[in-house]
Amino acid sequence: MTAFVLWLLQRRYRLIILAIAVAPMIPLLSAALMTLETLRRGPNQGLLSAAFGLAGVLVLGGVVGTDLSVLAPVGGLTMLSGTALGSIIGWTQSLTLAFQASLLVCVLGVVAALFVWPDPGALIGPRLDSLLAVLEGNGASPEQLEALAQLGGVFFGLLAAAIFAQVVVAAILGYWWASLAGTEGQPGSDFRSLRLGKLLGIPATLLMASSLLLSTPVVQNLFPVALFGFCFQGLAVTHAWAHAKRWNPAILLLVYLLLVSPLTAVMILVLGSMGLTDNWINLRAPLRPVA
Repeated sequence: MTAFVLWLLQRRYRLIILAIAVAPMIPLLSAALMTLETLRRGPNQGLLSAAFGLAGVLVLGGVVGTDLSVLAPVGGLTMLSGTALGSIIGWTQSLTLAFQASLLVCVLGVVAALFVWPDPGALIGPRLDSLLAVLEGNGASPEQLEALAQLGGVFFGLLAAAIFAQVVVAAILGYWWASLAGTEGQPGSDFRSLRLGKLLGIPATLLMASSLLLSTPVVQNLFPVALFGFCFQGLAVTHAWAHAKRWNPAILLLVYLLLVSPLTAVMILVLGSMGLTDNWINLRAPLRPVA
């Protein structure tokens, strides 16, 4: 992996071409590549590479006939988010601050979207109805259809949570690749110390508690974002204990396999609960060496 990263960085066009190629299929890899580029060459050069990358994505989309009105904002978000992540990590030498900034931006995005479109269900209603009709024709049960229909009201929250997850993974990957190329930083240690902190953790905790009582669009749409924030913190706690206690790597592998299994929702709740608890009582405190 180190040799490949160094090969990419030897010529700017190699990294940009790869970022363009993977953007339609795995956008988080494009964002990670721009994070790597920014950490290696600085924010100004990272921004320039992001501009070239976006131009390449638009040209590619035009050739294959993709709707550019959709591709342009998605491509721009992908490329520029990587540059922003690399800039934050480079300036602060802190993965945690990039993590917290990403969560805050996603929260503000949800609030802004709800201000413009107070009823997300009405906004995506026609598309959701078409999807439900297809699923019904394929034999989906009434219970499954009803559960999916309820997701329309939290569309903005689910979208923001998905974007947040991809951005955080991109930051971690880009930071790790940069460390392989000789850039200063300790991505493993930084990931194991990941946390929301009091400034974001307290409002997130109150939000999750209030979601049990309130069904307002703002609360319900912000819940998934807060849950994913705590979920990443729970993963950090798990990695910290696995590293300190030298657990068998199969344990961490099992955790990730369960995250992409039919038990995904359960695992997210478990890890989210762990992260929330850690934010209040510091589950990693027993791992610190005694002076």
